Amino acid sequence: VYNLGVDDKTHKPSATVEYDVINAATNKPVVHTVETTEQMGNIGEQVTLQKSLSAANLVPGVYRIQIKVNDNVSKQTLDPSATFAVEQ
Repeated sequence: VYNLGVDDKTHKPSATVEYDVINAATNKPVVHTVETTEQMGNIGEQVTLQKSLSAANLVPGVYRIQIKVNDNVSKQTLDPSATFAVEQ
């Protein structure tokens, strides 16, 4: 994630990142995680997002991952998604 807004007082970005894994067949979420830039530690205007997900927790099928980044300083939102499959 590039160009996060930086707070004038703290000189740090403030953003919330939501991770959702949705079963494409049922359209029901199977994983939901929220993380803030405060939890990520010492970051700047650029953040590399990295999460691990155990496929053992997912039944075979097609899933959609949605990542929603809410920049609390610039009031902008980024919400990319991608589809993936879990096979036996």
